[in-house]
Amino acid sequence: MEHWLRIGASVASILTSIIAAGASILFWANKRSRRTRLENYLKAKKQKSPDELFSATRLMADLGMTEAEIFAASFASRHIARDVRRDLSTGFAAEVLFQYRDDPISR
Repeated sequence: MEHWLRIGASVASILTSIIAAGASILFWANKRSRRTRLENYLKAKKQKSPDELFSATRLMADLGMTEAEIFAASFASRHIARDVRRDLSTGFAAEVLFQYRDDPISR
């Protein structure tokens, strides 16, 4: 009986590591997919209108991503530049704007 418990524990350990590795691969692939989707969208829009900036709300509507996903994808990308639109009366940031940049931003 003890022999079977050791075999079962070994199998469970192997399966746990395989499932964890698979979940990790899916997580990183999903993250990369969001980044490339945002980059491709902004790159295509830049070719049509080079000076246009896009708000997070506009990107949420067009790409079907949450605001957190858009910010995470923009921070992970070297090609996405962030800018701020300031409130004229207070001078504080009112909105974050995004644009594709051909030359990668150095980190």
